[in-house]
Amino acid sequence: MGLRVCSEPGCPELTEGRHCGEHAAAHERRRGTRQQRGYDAPHDRLRERWRPRVEAGLVDCHADPCIEAIRRILPGVLWDLGHDRATGQHRGPEHRTCNRSDGGRAAHGG
Repeated sequence: MGLRVCSEPGCPELTEGRHCGEHAAAHERRRGTRQQRGYDAPHDRLRERWRPRVEAGLVDCHADPCIEAIRRILPGVLWDLGHDRATGQHRGPEHRTCNRSDGGRAAHGG
């Protein structure tokens, strides 16, 4: 990956990631802890209950829409426990790419 300008408006620093070191730390502070973002003990327990089936390749992605070519979450593929943004209820396992692109669309008004 090449260098690019920090995403923080007005910052000229070059970085390999999204933000330079200074602004990456500030960005993480603004996001809050994982517990403040809803990734608490009940979330972790539910993820652990899904883990054996997901790792065995027995679960389809619960994202709507699933953006992967194959809806099944194959063994070894990174996954997240998705949730409905409107209700806060967990939907179930999702490909990491599906889950995180959904968050990106929401953050940018999509």
